[in-house]
Amino acid sequence: MGEFGAVSVVSGGITGQTETMPLRVEKLYQEYNAQAAFAVASLLALLALFTLAIKTFFEWKQAREFKIAQREVKY
Repeated sequence: MGEFGAVSVVSGGITGQTETMPLRVEKLYQEYNAQAAFAVASLLALLALFTLAIKTFFEWKQAREFKIAQREVKY
């Protein structure tokens, strides 16, 4: 995953060495390969949603454990 602008400036986007997925999407799109660019962008979106789901799960689990611990302290 990753941010586009800073990675493009800092890494230089050397194909096969410093290329990230956002840079690959741009390169594919500029080469008029919209299907491949869409596939990589879709993969990025799925990874982002998966990461968000995992984060939400761990936050829910931590909040639940905190509530259980608070009940035990009161008694």
